[in-house]
Amino acid sequence: MPELITVDKEKCNGCHSCITVCPIKVCIDASGETVKTVGALCVGCGRCIPACKQGARSYIDDTEQFFTDLAAGENIVAIVAPAAAAVFDDILRLNGYLKSNGVKAVFDVSFGAELTVKSYLDFAKRNKPRLIIAQPCASLVTYCQIYEPELIKFLAPAQSPMLHTAVMIKKFFPKYRDYKIAAISPCAAKKIEFSETGLVDYNVTMLKLKERLKAERQRISSFPVVAYEGPQAERAVLFSTPGGLRDTIAREAPEAVPHVRKVEGTELIYKYLNNLPEMLKENSAPFIVDCLNCEAGCNGGPGTGNYGEPLDRLEARISKRSARQIEKNKKSFLGGDLKRALKKYWRENIYTRSYKDLSQNERRIKKPTEAEINEIFHTLKKYKPEDMINCAACGYGSCRFMAEMIFNGLNRKENCHYFLIKKLAEDEKIRSEAIDMANHLVFQIENSKETLISMREKVSKYIEATTAQGAVIDESSNKTSELITQIRAVSETVEQEHGVLEKLAKSTEMAKKDMQALLSSFAALQNTTQEIDGIADVIEDVATSTNLLAMNAAIEAAHAGESGKGFSVVAGEIRSLAVTTSDNANNISANIKNIIKQISASMDFLNKTDAVIGRMIEGVNNVEASFVGIIQSHSQIAGSTKELTGNLQSLNATSENLRESSTGIIEALQTIQKLTESLDAAAGSAKSGGTGPSLKMF
Repeated sequence: MPELITVDKEKCNGCHSCITVCPIKVCIDASGETVKTVGALCVGCGRCIPACKQGARSYIDDTEQFFTDLAAGENIVAIVAPAAAAVFDDILRLNGYLKSNGVKAVFDVSFGAELTVKSYLDFAKRNKPRLIIAQPCASLVTYCQIYEPELIKFLAPAQSPMLHTAVMIKKFFPKYRDYKIAAISPCAAKKIEFSETGLVDYNVTMLKLKERLKAERQRISSFPVVAYEGPQAERAVLFSTPGGLRDTIAREAPEAVPHVRKVEGTELIYKYLNNLPEMLKENSAPFIVDCLNCEAGCNGGPGTGNYGEPLDRLEARISKRSARQIEKNKKSFLGGDLKRALKKYWRENIYTRSYKDLSQNERRIKKPTEAEINEIFHTLKKYKPEDMINCAACGYGSCRFMAEMIFNGLNRKENCHYFLIKKLAEDEKIRSEAIDMANHLVFQIENSKETLISMREKVSKYIEATTAQGAVIDESSNKTSELITQIRAVSETVEQEHGVLEKLAKSTEMAKKDMQALLSSFAALQNTTQEIDGIADVIEDVATSTNLLAMNAAIEAAHAGESGKGFSVVAGEIRSLAVTTSDNANNISANIKNIIKQISASMDFLNKTDAVIGRMIEGVNNVEASFVGIIQSHSQIAGSTKELTGNLQSLNATSENLRESSTGIIEALQTIQKLTESLDAAAGSAKSGGTGPSLKMF
């Protein structure tokens, strides 16, 4: 089912006037702060709309979409309900307004009503039913489909006047067969009918047309008169008025009039339909029920805006039109215009309609057991029969109905007037007990005033001392921060010098390694020179041996005489060579011994130098160890001072918290003093029956 009624949550104040006037009631959900409509259970009667003084409720129609599609060039024809004569001063100028907006043709639904009466009477003649329930009112048709499904078989199996008109256009006006149809209607519920049958595309209500004209600052009187297209009606223009069906039947079948029951208005019609099955069993039911949802008929429908308009004024407008149409038909040849039109446009079985059983929608409303009802009554603080006051403040008029709605989740206990009264009494009792408690508290606090004042003074002094302490701590923290900065600077310098010392230690180590290598070289040189000294001795021995050999050669040359003179010369040269060799060997030996002596002296010096370098390396290592100790000490000092700074800051924060807490204590003491005075005044007012200051803390 399409949505018909919408609720503006911002405007709804939960007054439940909508429930009070709603003939269905179960279609309104009041379980929240604001009410909402249960679409599947709503028949769209619209009674709740004028009842809502906050203007929170409104119906949904297709007016905006209708004008949007017209502007887009959609081919649309309009059918205008008879109630238009009770809304607009000149319905033919309304036709002019519609055509000025792009509507291709306008038909009068009043003639559709003439066809409807023809369909009813034909059905009655052919089938002789026990009962016919007229179905121009979409709200009543939907009500039967949902809440009284046993009445569906008695609904007239013919289309409503609007749908008769729509079928006529599609069957007999081929030019407009594929055009969309817009119904200018007085009712929001017609949207259900159009949705179920698919014969009409737009439900455009008369009230929304009036509002649009006002917004556009236009008057119907400014548009040209445009006649309806198609056949004209006679007295069926009365169909929008209560009894209009009966009056039209009177023209065709006057003998049936006594058996037509005219019933309208939400206060009566729904109860009437509820009782109708029983009346059928008693044979007390009429033949035709001419029924409408609204007290003023369609002339006062929710889509007309005629809320509160005098009934006589509305019906006078319709009656004038009816008189004109009757007179016009009389002037036709033998009054035959209407008869000829009915003969031309009515065909058997083309205007029939069937209905759906929608009672499954109502099955969502469950009937609680007596135990479940009693349980809900207890939550409402109702335990005895006299507690069931049926005050109707909830909108239902029955405590049991309210309990059933709470059981179904459609209401809540806070909307029960009796519950609120009982709760108010309990709250008053609690308030009284709270006042007694307050009086006792005032007495206790009055006795503690001096103590509170003394405490406030002591806390004030404590705040001053804490503030001074905080200043000292701040100063100490600043000085400690400066000390840390200086220590960090020294630590950085020591770190740099430690790096230089490490380089020096590495250099001395390398020098020691070079000295060791030099000592090794000198030792090898000493060994070599000693070997050379031995060679000099060998040379000396060779020279001595050569000299002896020369001497022997000279002796042999002397023995040889003249023949040995040459050999004697050679022997002399050899002797001279031996002497030279001996001298050179002696010089070499002397030089080598001198070199060995110098090398030995150098070795002693190098050994002493190596010892000095060793002691130097040991000293550098000792200095490096001292620097490492200094660095570690500085790091420890820096960490300790940093921790000291943190402690001082924490102590400072603690002092600040103490100051704030102490200030809070003083403020609390002042508040307690004011509270004492307030409680004293409240207790005095309560004793004297006044309202006194509010005790919201209780």
